[in-house]
Amino acid sequence: MNVIKKFVFERVIPLIGKICIGRNKYINVIYYHDIVTTRGEGCMEMNVDVFKSQMRYIAEHNIKTLRFDDMGDEGAEQFEKDKVLIVFDDGFKSNYYAIFDFMKELGIKYNIFLVSGMTSVDPRMLTWEEACKMHESGLVGFGAHTYTHPNMTNLEDFDIRHEINDANELFEQKLGFAPEDFCFPFGMYSKETLQTVIDKHVYKRIYTSKMMYSYRKDDALVMGRTAISNDDSISVFKNKLYGYYNILSLITK
Repeated sequence: MNVIKKFVFERVIPLIGKICIGRNKYINVIYYHDIVTTRGEGCMEMNVDVFKSQMRYIAEHNIKTLRFDDMGDEGAEQFEKDKVLIVFDDGFKSNYYAIFDFMKELGIKYNIFLVSGMTSVDPRMLTWEEACKMHESGLVGFGAHTYTHPNMTNLEDFDIRHEINDANELFEQKLGFAPEDFCFPFGMYSKETLQTVIDKHVYKRIYTSKMMYSYRKDDALVMGRTAISNDDSISVFKNKLYGYYNILSLITK
């Protein structure tokens, strides 16, 4: 990123986002993937020490964290600057072994989107037993991330039924409840696949990977999310945390 682009991304965009903060109607969402002890790279691998410093900021500044199970509470879905959903995609083992005890110490709730067909199958991923233990703690919520983690931009309806129905059946069998939160793999979808998922009336909240203002469509919430990168400065992290980057999708249209 050249100097001008860096200045625009780190200074100009969040400034506009701060001015337009009233556009945020629904809870801000930040997301991660794997937590690693190595340097970390982009938004796919976050160094554990960098991650812990970010979580300490959240704890020290009394940012309220929710899990998916809390979202039915009155007012939970509404935006507040000092409230956030922390989400992890895919269900890497590090979401348990690297951070669970640490998050428990800080009292920070978080959430994981599980790929049902990879859980207890791929050795990099959580087992259902680990997921159960995390959920029963009251600290971690779980949502659906399809059965096989496909690109859903142009799947036929039959395939979408497989990715939703088969995933949910296994999810409910193993965890004992049906997921109300769904995230598109890779954050990729089309207007048609989004509408298809909404029309199934299975999920209350459907998550993208767009830095955008969340909005209601029919009987579902379509949620924007902001990826946290290992390379983010602390100021960029704060601006993402407070929802100032949700303006990005409007600026870059």
